[in-house]
Amino acid sequence: ATSFANGNMADDDDDNAERRAEELDALHSFYGEDLLDDPTTDGPWRICVAPRTVLEIQFPSAYPSSGTPTPFLRAPQWALDQGRKSDLLAELNEMHVPDMEVAIVWAEHCRAELDDGGNCDDYSHDEEGLDVDNQTGRTQQDVNGDKEGGTRTFVPPASKFGQPIRHFDASVVLEEANRRPIHRGQPFHPPKSGPSELMLAHVANVTSMDHVDWVVAELLFNDKKVAKATHNMIAYRFYDPERECMVSDNDDDGEKGSGAKLAALLE
Repeated sequence: ATSFANGNMADDDDDNAERRAEELDALHSFYGEDLLDDPTTDGPWRICVAPRTVLEIQFPSAYPSSGTPTPFLRAPQWALDQGRKSDLLAELNEMHVPDMEVAIVWAEHCRAELDDGGNCDDYSHDEEGLDVDNQTGRTQQDVNGDKEGGTRTFVPPASKFGQPIRHFDASVVLEEANRRPIHRGQPFHPPKSGPSELMLAHVANVTSMDHVDWVVAELLFNDKKVAKATHNMIAYRFYDPERECMVSDNDDDGEKGSGAKLAALLE
């Protein structure tokens, strides 16, 4: 029994290391020179999120499957006051749930809250006035982006399932006229699927692409189960009176062929 448990622990460590390597590759692609200090998979990871402001992420070897990452914001007092720093760190901690890759989600949230950023050319680990703070308390909220205008971005909680990063026009998402009632079905276990797999259907009546985008954004940003799902398949179909034609499309969100099957149900 002992050797079996040790074997499982070794497998978990290998899986976590592989997932961290994939996450680090994504950070290199996403942030380029704003990913500082040539990091390794063992961390810490430091990302420039605003002028002279760096998000540092530390994590145990069990991250991301079960280990809890810890965020730190390093900035001189004039760049980020202590009260704002504490609030932002608390928001980051609230976004985390076990088995979730957090680096891009956290960094994008910081950039949005700090009016986007970059330019950490003068960053120094020894700069006078840099300090560290951390808050606890955790739920999940994969929301980031400009809340008042521009673009709102949804970053999937994990990279290994091939889900895309989604961008939404904030004016569409915030427009009350685009709001649609969303009907939710009961969770069910699909035939021939894994023991832990559940599916949950959502249906809304739409007559424009703005309606479609509002529904998808509403679910991703405000429904925790949808936000952390491994795949969110989408299909839509509506009549466009201006072009006098049917408009339809689908998205399998990394689950090959599933979007087309949903689309077939709408025909």
